[in-house]
Amino acid sequence: MSIKEPGVIKRDGIYFWSANPYAKEHLFYLLWGGMYWLDVPYRVKRRYMDAYMIQYIVKGTLHFELRHEHFVAKENELVLLSCQEPNHYWSEEPAVVKWFHFHGAHTASLFDYIYERNGNGHFDQFYGKRTLAYMDAVLLALKDEHASDFQFSHYIYSLLCELAAAPRTVQSPSKEAINCSLAFMQAHYRDSITVGDIAAAAGLSTYYFSRMFKQAMQQSPHVYLLDLRLDNAKKLLVNTSLSMEKIAAETGFQSTSHFIRAFKQNNNMTPNVFRSYFATR
Repeated sequence: MSIKEPGVIKRDGIYFWSANPYAKEHLFYLLWGGMYWLDVPYRVKRRYMDAYMIQYIVKGTLHFELRHEHFVAKENELVLLSCQEPNHYWSEEPAVVKWFHFHGAHTASLFDYIYERNGNGHFDQFYGKRTLAYMDAVLLALKDEHASDFQFSHYIYSLLCELAAAPRTVQSPSKEAINCSLAFMQAHYRDSITVGDIAAAAGLSTYYFSRMFKQAMQQSPHVYLLDLRLDNAKKLLVNTSLSMEKIAAETGFQSTSHFIRAFKQNNNMTPNVFRSYFATR
């Protein structure tokens, strides 16, 4: 006799998958998943489970309380949540939901990155359209006895990468300030400029600019400027015979020793070794 969940009118699943030890240690791996047709009084209130979950709303709406925030996920939207945190979701009308639980060695760090970059775990139709194919691939493979852990890892990782992508571009004063700062750095990376100089070019205080830049670009303006200088140094190392001293000066480093030290720290090799890989043999 099967156990009937309150509010689950019909279901396709639950389908279970047993990942092998290698997948559990190195890959993103699937636990179980399915598709539910819901109505009142469907309600899940969970305090802890060692898993992560994706829910894709096919039809209707589903209410969520995550991290003390309430929102409603609508048709063709999806929700990413950690079951390790308190979470609560329920139906107030008929709904159809595709879902699966998963885990993996690198899930926690990618999950945190996605939340930091894209908010509360609720993703609109823009992301829904980009991830539906991966969602369906996971659920279809669950029914295939010949599916593999590598398949599931590929689908899950691809879906998470879509969620990690930058939000849609919306032109705003902050976006204009970021674009202005990027143009300023591109024009002046050879000069001895500071983060304060970059902020001034964007018309902002150093503190506010640094905070806004890091939120938008996922790195500090200092690191971005350093990477810009090093990328241009690589071009000079490969395409010219300029000395290290000249390259350091051309790319805005205070000294040759500073350039060599920064290059090695960033690339795990010295500029000379890097240049040798591209030398004519």
